[in-house]
Amino acid sequence: MNMEFGLFQTRGCKSSTSWICLMFLCSMLCMWTNVECWSYYFSDTTMNWRNARAWCKEHYTDMVAIQNQEEIEHLNSWLPKKSSYYWIGIRKINDVWTWVGTNKSLTAEATNWAMGEPNNGKNGQSMGLSEDCVEMYIKRDVQAGKWNDERCNKLKTALCYTAACKSDSCLHGDCVETINSHKCDCFEGFYGDKCEHVVHCNKDEITVPDKGSVSCTHKYGNFSYDSSCQYACQEGYQLSMPSPLRCSASKTWSEQPPTCELVQCEKLLQPESGSMKCSDPLGSSSFKSTCVFACDEGYELAGSTSNTLQCEASGRWNASQPRCAVVRCPEFNYLENGVIRCGDDAEIRFSYGNTCSFTCEPGYQLVGPSSATCTSAAEWSEQVPRCEAITCQSPEVEAHLITRCSEPLSGLRPNSTCSFSCEPGFELQGAQTTQCSEDGQWIEAVPTCKATTCPVPEAPTRGQISCSSSLSSPVSPGTPHPVGTVCAFSCDEGHELQGELSMECAHPGQWTSRAPTCTAVRCSLLEAPENGHINCSTSEPVFNSQCSFTCNQDFTLDGHELLTCDRHGNWTGANPTCQAPSSKVAAITGVAAGGTALLSGLSLTMWILKRLKRKATKFELNSNSDIEVPPQSYKNSIDSLI
Repeated sequence: MNMEFGLFQTRGCKSSTSWICLMFLCSMLCMWTNVECWSYYFSDTTMNWRNARAWCKEHYTDMVAIQNQEEIEHLNSWLPKKSSYYWIGIRKINDVWTWVGTNKSLTAEATNWAMGEPNNGKNGQSMGLSEDCVEMYIKRDVQAGKWNDERCNKLKTALCYTAACKSDSCLHGDCVETINSHKCDCFEGFYGDKCEHVVHCNKDEITVPDKGSVSCTHKYGNFSYDSSCQYACQEGYQLSMPSPLRCSASKTWSEQPPTCELVQCEKLLQPESGSMKCSDPLGSSSFKSTCVFACDEGYELAGSTSNTLQCEASGRWNASQPRCAVVRCPEFNYLENGVIRCGDDAEIRFSYGNTCSFTCEPGYQLVGPSSATCTSAAEWSEQVPRCEAITCQSPEVEAHLITRCSEPLSGLRPNSTCSFSCEPGFELQGAQTTQCSEDGQWIEAVPTCKATTCPVPEAPTRGQISCSSSLSSPVSPGTPHPVGTVCAFSCDEGHELQGELSMECAHPGQWTSRAPTCTAVRCSLLEAPENGHINCSTSEPVFNSQCSFTCNQDFTLDGHELLTCDRHGNWTGANPTCQAPSSKVAAITGVAAGGTALLSGLSLTMWILKRLKRKATKFELNSNSDIEVPPQSYKNSIDSLI
């Protein structure tokens, strides 16, 4: 054997002759006993830590990774004192001392630092050198078998080993090298010297849930460690515990068998300003539940693609829940020369039920509705009005009216004025001026022109009137008479005119004279005849008055018994007289002769009485008296005396 491979020792084999014989004997012993031996080697030359490990891996298994105090004692007693410093398979990685080949941190059981070590090389610290590799002192008088951290580029003897573990040493575990042998560190769920046995779980504990099923897979045997049983549920149902059941190393299942529960969807709420009607064949808000949404008048569904939601097997509704949004009408355009007011809240300005009002600027008037309301059909109840300039209508030009306005007749805006006058022969009926108001109305009505007239004259009592205009046309009775009208008067038969025969209507609507009157024609007063009486039909002797005459007893009427006042004011005959009979005249004469003395004393008295009697028989003409004088009859003692 080339000495560059150094010396070795086989744990479990005795060394009595040369190393060649020992090697051969140990190899044969190993084969005979089927014991896999773990052997140590060291190099014949020194090298740095990196080269030392490469040399060990090339010719053996790896550098010695010391794992316990027993191994340290063995190496310190076996290795020769040829070199006191040997590289071992421990190195600092990320400030942690780690076994090579495993990347496992050093355990407290294996740690064997010399006093004051590791110190990260205080000797080389000033030069910026790190001591990340480990050397072991062998057969030193002080601290034999102890460790020291050292710079990795130093030259030391390499300490190697060959592994006792083979690929099939442990079936389900890690092969751990030990002094003179190895052991199996079984994986979880396995046991036995070679980790060849696996633990089992109770298969009867795997039950099939209602509305569900179960399927199991077995990696190391039926219902053994790491067997997995996956549960599933029918559509619309979900597992109470979604993860599968696994057989653990403790021979128990990781969980209790789950149940299949009815899928529940999130509970829906009735939308504000709307309604919701749900059908739940399996349960409230569960799989196959259906909810239909509707909105109140003036609202519409929003926020969802459908008004009908169904709970799916996934536990989610097939669409988002709708909401009821207020219906909105199109926004109004600008109102020229006007203002649109729809409220201050921008959210509801053009929403259902909101009313917008329309007003015009001063000098303009609204043509159309004054307001509009947003309906449930998302339309305005009225069309947008317009604002027109306020103007007053041109005054209607009537006959004989002269109009003068401050503005052209086509543009009579508020505050415009118009004045009025009439043609000659006509007079203004109404205000002389008027003004256009802010609302386009004339403050005063447009006047008219009326022909200048005189008041209607009345026909005189017992008379007639006849009027004609300047054009010699007749004028209708009862209507005002225009200037130039001439009225002529006449009286009935037996009446005579008192005043002017005619009068004319002149400016400014006045007659040239007063209307005349008709008075009855008068006859002379009649007296009762001596020894007689008079009886007249009227109190005054006027046209058509009649007077009848009678005489006292024993007297005879001489003349007309009835006289009439004719149309010329003449009686139809002379006054009659009462004639005494001839015998009575003689008697009176005798008495008179014989009684001259008697009558002499009474003569004055009788004369007075006779005069009174005569006066009583005459008409008393008084135009202001309405008393009729009854026919007089004087039949008394005085008459007889007379």
